[in-house]
Amino acid sequence: MQSAIELEIGCTDLTKWNSYLQKFKDYKVIDSNREILLSELRKDSADIYFKAILSLAEAINGLCEGRHSWSAIKLYYAVFFFLRCSLATDKYAFLKNKGIYTLKLVNNESPERRDLGNYQGERISGDHKTTIVTYINLFRDSDILQSNTVDGKNIYEWLMELRNQINYREREFTEPVNKYFFDSVFDKNKIKRQIEIYLNDDAHVYCFDKDHCSLAAPLKLALAVRNQLSSFIDFEPISRDKQAEIEKLIKGSQLNQSQIFKSLYDFGRR
Repeated sequence: MQSAIELEIGCTDLTKWNSYLQKFKDYKVIDSNREILLSELRKDSADIYFKAILSLAEAINGLCEGRHSWSAIKLYYAVFFFLRCSLATDKYAFLKNKGIYTLKLVNNESPERRDLGNYQGERISGDHKTTIVTYINLFRDSDILQSNTVDGKNIYEWLMELRNQINYREREFTEPVNKYFFDSVFDKNKIKRQIEIYLNDDAHVYCFDKDHCSLAAPLKLALAVRNQLSSFIDFEPISRDKQAEIEKLIKGSQLNQSQIFKSLYDFGRR
C-alpha cells in the first residue's frame, strides 16, 4: 500500500520520498484511484492477518511446552496485527512520511496524522502505540472488547503493558513459575477445551478476567477480525502451505481438530 501511494503521487526514488510530503498531505482519494488502492489494501490485509494467526499459533505452541513469557509477548504481537487488519477491513491504510498517517479509502479523504499528542499522559509515537490509540479512538463505541476494562485499563493497553513489563522491566523470565495464564492452558490434554471455551464465550466474560484475558481476549479478537476479513476480501487469505505451517504449531494442542479454531485460518473463496 505504501509503495502504491508513493507511485500514485509520482515518487519513483524512495530516498526522495520525504520531499513529497506536501503532495502526500494534499493527496485525495477519488474514483479513478480508489479501487486500485482498495485492491492493494485487501492484499495487505490478508498478509497482516497471516502474521497475526501465525503469532497466535506460535504462542499456543509455547503454552503447550510451558513457555509462558514468550507466549504472552507473541499474543500481544498477534493483537497488534489483528488491530492493523481490522483497520484495513474498515478501509484504513497506514502510511508514513515524516510521521505515521492513516488514509481512509473513501472519496475525498486525505492522509491524517496519527502520531501526535498524548494518550493517558504518554506521547503517541511508534507503530504500536499509534496503531492501538488509533484503533481505540475510532472504535471505542462499537468494539465489545472496549466495553469493560482490566485493572482499569482498556484491554489493548493492558496487553501492551504486559508485553512491556515482560520484555523490558522484569529482570528475567519467570519460567517455570506461571504469572500470566490460567493453569489449564499448560496441560496438552486440556488446552483445546479451554481455548474452545474462550472462543465460544459470547458474553466475553473471560476477556476481562485477569486470570484469563491474556489468551481469551486475543482469541475473541481473532474471531471478530476473521469475520471482518471474510467480508472484505473475495479470496482465500491463507494458502494451503501456510495453513500447514499453522497446523504444525497447533498439533500438540489438538486444535487442528477443533472446527472453531480451524475456522480462524481455513476460510475464504478458493
